[in-house]
Amino acid sequence: MDIPMKDKNEIKIFILYLMDRIGYPVKFTDICSILYQENVVSYFDSGDCFTELIDARHVIEVGKDEAGDALYQVSATGRTIATELNDAILPSIKEMSYRSAIRHLSFQKRGAAINCNMKPSFEEGKYMVHCEITEHGRIVLDINVEVDSKIEGERMLINFRRKPEIVFRGTLALVSGEKNYIFE
Repeated sequence: MDIPMKDKNEIKIFILYLMDRIGYPVKFTDICSILYQENVVSYFDSGDCFTELIDARHVIEVGKDEAGDALYQVSATGRTIATELNDAILPSIKEMSYRSAIRHLSFQKRGAAINCNMKPSFEEGKYMVHCEITEHGRIVLDINVEVDSKIEGERMLINFRRKPEIVFRGTLALVSGEKNYIFE
């Protein structure tokens, strides 16, 4: 498969967009792996463009992880560029790479928090199950499902609490038409 992004400016915009969307500091190798894994950008081009973004102060080092590797995030200027110019990137590439980032990066590390509960529905014997995921104070998933029994609702709450990242990835895959996720 041919790599779709070869223009350096487009690659830089895409790196800024992806890092901004991830929303927390990441390692250089994580970004390069995400881009390379989805065959969007060659490993060499992603590394070259990332270095240029650091030199231009669009990406800044903000600390080190527990292994001593540098962590980077988008600067205010880089965020402006990502916001204003991300239309230059095909929506399918943006979504595919974001899904890859979700798979690649730890759910808890992203600062995700879950909230779920169940309450009786308007119809006798039925219950409303509510599942929510937030990242850094913003809602990224909000689901309400009416179920036929309290036992079914409790089972859903247990499953959601155990694997919220699977529910998130599955929901994202299904609503975006990425049916292959189910078979991965």
